[in-house]
Order: sequence, then structure tokens, then C-alpha cells
Amino acid sequence: MRVATCKNCDHKWNWKTSVKKLLTLRNVMKCPHCGEEQYMSAKSQKRLSIYLFTPLILWLILSVLNFPLQSVMTVTVLGFVVSIMMMPFSYELSDEEEPLW
Repeated sequence: MRVATCKNCDHKWNWKTSVKKLLTLRNVMKCPHCGEEQYMSAKSQKRLSIYLFTPLILWLILSVLNFPLQSVMTVTVLGFVVSIMMMPFSYELSDEEEPLW
């Protein structure tokens, strides 16, 4: 699986560092190895939005199909947990900020 790699020093970030940086909700992140600022690429930002919307879409589908509320909530929460766990393997870094569109 792919992990984030610093564009300045080619240091591969581990999963824990990637999640910590990802959960700061900022586009700029400092490399833990060289300290240079890194930005999430536009392609990665678009890809990560799919991870966030998938559990919400599941919630909507299960709600429309009249599944019990407890089942809907369980699947939604599990979907968010899996999404957050998979996100670090799906993003790429850039040494400059890229426009989203």
C-alpha cells in the first residue's frame, strides 16, 4: 500500500503520522523528518472526499430502505472508522499548494 512521501526528502510517513497530520484538517503539513511544508495534492483531496461521503451515502440508502436505526448507525459509524483508517494510504503530498479545481 502507498503511504505519503515527502517531496523534499523522500521520507515515507508511517500510518500513525499520516493519520495525525490528516486529522489536523489543514492543507499544509510539516514533514516529520526534514520539517519542510508539504501540501495535500488536489487529486488526493478529491479522492479523500469520496472516503468521507461513502458512509453518508450508505446511511441515506439504508434509511430509505427502512433499516432499523441501530443498524443504520452501526454501519455508518463503522464506515467512518474504515474510511479514516484507509485515508492515509490514499493521499499524496506536493511541495506546493495546488488549486482544487
